[in-house]
Formats: sequence, structure tokens, C-alpha cells
Amino acid sequence: MEIKLRTTKIKYKNEDQSVQINDGYKTQYFILNTMLSLNIINSILFPFFVLEKDKLSMSWFIWLIVGGVSVALLLFQITRKSAAENLKVDEIISLEDKNFLGRETLSLKLKNGKFRDLIKVKSEQERQEIKSFFKNLGLEV
Repeated sequence: MEIKLRTTKIKYKNEDQSVQINDGYKTQYFILNTMLSLNIINSILFPFFVLEKDKLSMSWFIWLIVGGVSVALLLFQITRKSAAENLKVDEIISLEDKNFLGRETLSLKLKNGKFRDLIKVKSEQERQEIKSFFKNLGLEV
């Protein structure tokens, strides 16, 4: 069984009962984690090596905020998000429809407590196709 959308391809592999998702999320996940890590490193090194130590300016405060937010987001990414492209069906609890600031997204809730976001799902028709695909696999939608 396979579902092909404009930018996402989701396949069900019957031989190992897994779902393969090709939507480019793994690359996006890696780039975001890299950028957050670089922000953390920069927020530590910049105030000590670039700013003059006797001049405590607003830059110290800004870099402290940037570093703190980056640490929080990186921890959230690592502990709550998954970028797996191959998921066994028994690892998936349900397909959830989330609404954040008026933007609707679909996510797979996994047994390990993480979520696998399905990105690049734009139209309502694509949403319904994905929902029926996972419903046919016996998952809660």
C-alpha cells in the first residue's frame, strides 16, 4: 500500500509491517539541531571573547536569552520529536491532528513518547488521504 502526495511519499511495507515516510524531515531536523547547537556555542563564546569584560552592555543580556532559548528548544527537539523515516506499525499509537496558531499539522504519536511530524501536507485532500491510509492500517485517528 502506498500513498503519493505532491511532496511526500508514504509507503507501507508488508514484509516487516513498517511505514516508510519520505518527506525530507530528517534533513530539516538535522539542520535545526545544528543551528541550535551553534547558537548555544556562540552565546557562550561571544560574550567572553568579543565583548569587553569591563563593559557590561545589553549584548550580554541578549546573548543570555538567545542561549537559553536555544538550549530549551534543543532539549525539546531531542526529547519530544523524532525524525525516523522507517517506523514499525506497532511503534505508532495514533495519528494526531494538531492546531498551533491557526496552522494545522499532522503528527504520529509514538510509543516512546515522541512525535513524528508529517510535514509538507498542505491541502485538505492530502490530509484526508493520510488519515484514511493510517485508519486502514488499524491506527487511531
